[in-house]
Amino acid sequence: MDTPDRITVPVGEFCRLAGIGRSLVYEMIGDGRLESILIGKRRLIVLDSYRRLIERQRAVPAPRTNSFGDFSARGSRLKPLLNNLPMSRHDPR
Repeated sequence: MDTPDRITVPVGEFCRLAGIGRSLVYEMIGDGRLESILIGKRRLIVLDSYRRLIERQRAVPAPRTNSFGDFSARGSRLKPLLNNLPMSRHDPR
């Protein structure tokens, strides 16, 4: 991220810098993982909140892989939720 002097960036530019889509950015704003400010109708992402998010992610152990050593990015946001679901009606989880 080559923005040493900038404090905020517009959502579209943030998406390009971070390599993520707009809907995920707005989801992260909504659940508090990213901070943003609104100036008029323009929403700007606070870059320090992104740096803090990265630091928090680094502090968490890496995700486990499946038996093939592969961790698919598709649906990765759902994996923690799916891991807690019972496998059958008789599963005590």
